[in-house]
Amino acid sequence: MVRRLVIPRLGFACILIAAMGEQGCKKLFSKGDNSDTQQAWDAVNNPVNLLPNSTLLERRFDKLKMAAQSDQSKRPWADSYWPNYRGGLAWRWNSSSSGDFKSYPLLTKDQVQNMSMKQRLELSPAEKYDILMGSWNFPLLDYERKRNNPGDEKWRGLCNGWAAASALYREPRPVVIKSVEGIDIPFGSSDIKALLAIYMAQFADGGVRMVGARCNTQAKPGWETTGDTGIPESLSECQDVNPGSFHLLLANYIGEWNKPIVGDLVNGAEVWNYPIFEYKSYILGEQPPTPGKAAPGTVRELKIQTDVRFKIEIDPPNLQNFNETGQQDVGDYRVSYQYTLELNAGGEIIGGEWITSLHPDFMWTQPAPTEFKLYFS
Repeated sequence: MVRRLVIPRLGFACILIAAMGEQGCKKLFSKGDNSDTQQAWDAVNNPVNLLPNSTLLERRFDKLKMAAQSDQSKRPWADSYWPNYRGGLAWRWNSSSSGDFKSYPLLTKDQVQNMSMKQRLELSPAEKYDILMGSWNFPLLDYERKRNNPGDEKWRGLCNGWAAASALYREPRPVVIKSVEGIDIPFGSSDIKALLAIYMAQFADGGVRMVGARCNTQAKPGWETTGDTGIPESLSECQDVNPGSFHLLLANYIGEWNKPIVGDLVNGAEVWNYPIFEYKSYILGEQPPTPGKAAPGTVRELKIQTDVRFKIEIDPPNLQNFNETGQQDVGDYRVSYQYTLELNAGGEIIGGEWITSLHPDFMWTQPAPTEFKLYFS
């Protein structure tokens, strides 16, 4: 069922009010410098980087949950990553004859008024938002046409914005909103997700907190099945987030605070950000500290396997996105990591080392905007 609302206050905030019933693939992160020893985390890998207060972090291994998942109400949702080569928000994703996103003609007010609701459904998210705002020079559409190119690498898009929005907001429902000029504009679930994605990726104020660094070496094809990225372990920049930090962040964010967390979950040149909402850890064994490699103060080393569950992109979206449940129940994916954890005499996790070549590049969070600004206000 699609709700039809007349809301005098326009802008993206009104869409969220209507869609949720209540009042961001490449991200240009700063890489920083890695230390030569990844067993003890350095400044880039310190899990406190994701927290406003270091006292919030539970570090004791025996106090952390071995498995947890975020509540259904906080479960991330799947969607397209709005790839550049398709045009981002200029993509008429719901049209069977969308054509070149750079060349379809700009619509006039008369043309839109004479369209059926089905025809309006087939417009791009950018067109719909511009029409809602009464902006017949189509500034958002123009922005997207200039930002994207058909020849862009297939992996580039708004996965960072989608992942951040998916971790922060309940899945939006389809709504029909009356524009400033009285035109009914049908926004599908994916249209609203696209607007959230571009705002979080391109326009939201700072506040991104990050642990780890980006690896620029390409992973070997088929890593998703084999778990073998083919990336040499000697490349320090590709050892990425310290496994001790990784374990602490999962166990605190999901296990203690019931919050999803975002990660680039495979080390390599391409950046694929995903919202993680579940983990299960297993102790595979215990061993003495590795001489010359373990973090100073290590008295125990545990061998751990952790399976993480997260949402992946769906491409393209489809008409299912126009139902009430949207895409929260699709797009689940699991991946397993093995690593050691280094514990001090107090049982606190102070470092670790990856066993498998497959591991995350970095983990990050982004706060929800206190308000939507600029053209989205």
